[in-house]
Amino acid sequence: MIFRNEDKGIELFFSHFIKEWSKDREQQLLKKVFLAFSNIPYENLTKHNYIKEKFASPFDIMRGYLEFGTGGTCFPLTYFLKRVLDFLGFNSYIVLADRTYAPSSHCVVITQIRDKLYLGDIGFSIFFPVDISQSKIRVKTVQGELEFLWSNDGKRIDVFTIFENGHRKFRYSVKLEKISFDDFLSAWEKTFEFEMMNHIVVVKLLKDKLIYLRDNFVHIIKDGVSKNIKLDSIFELENFVEKIGIKKEVFKKVCAKLGYGSSERT
Repeated sequence: MIFRNEDKGIELFFSHFIKEWSKDREQQLLKKVFLAFSNIPYENLTKHNYIKEKFASPFDIMRGYLEFGTGGTCFPLTYFLKRVLDFLGFNSYIVLADRTYAPSSHCVVITQIRDKLYLGDIGFSIFFPVDISQSKIRVKTVQGELEFLWSNDGKRIDVFTIFENGHRKFRYSVKLEKISFDDFLSAWEKTFEFEMMNHIVVVKLLKDKLIYLRDNFVHIIKDGVSKNIKLDSIFELENFVEKIGIKKEVFKKVCAKLGYGSSERT
């Protein structure tokens, strides 16, 4: 299945984020693509406006970004990334991942360049390809140090956050098995039933800080350290979301749908 206007969505992506590139320097091009996706926020605001049978296409994401500053969640963003990589001729495929709250609730892209494997997870705000060719690797991200650890049978990669005191926190487990497009869509559709749909979630990279908004709590993360702020009114929430680039009209619709501002949600 190919979504309507996919080519237009990919064209808009390149015209706004990557105007020049060279296919001869594959690793540099891969990095350029990942970094470009850092412009697009992770958010479930638009997801609240889709029914279960409708999925956000690359064109939907780019149109929403250009008109309202919106983006998408991990499944539409990962699919968009895969289609961009297809356009550039990369050998890549999507795999599912298990999170603590549900199996197959996350997804990433695996790209092979000669004898190297790279993991792409823009849905988790990792805006560079992670070289997973070795059985264990640690990388530094804005949200902290992450460890990618292969299972002994080579069928999974477990991902952990590593804290300065040595504590490890499990994040997700990647199942290194290629899936069909139908299985991908089925896993995507199930995400509409997750508890996350009872909340507002927005994540945006702003320079060297990752902004994470969940309902009326804001986490400003830099070098793995989080500064937390509580916003006490809908007015404050609207202004904050607008400051990070998303138009108020989108936010207001979701607030009304979830009952924010009513006596039950304040």
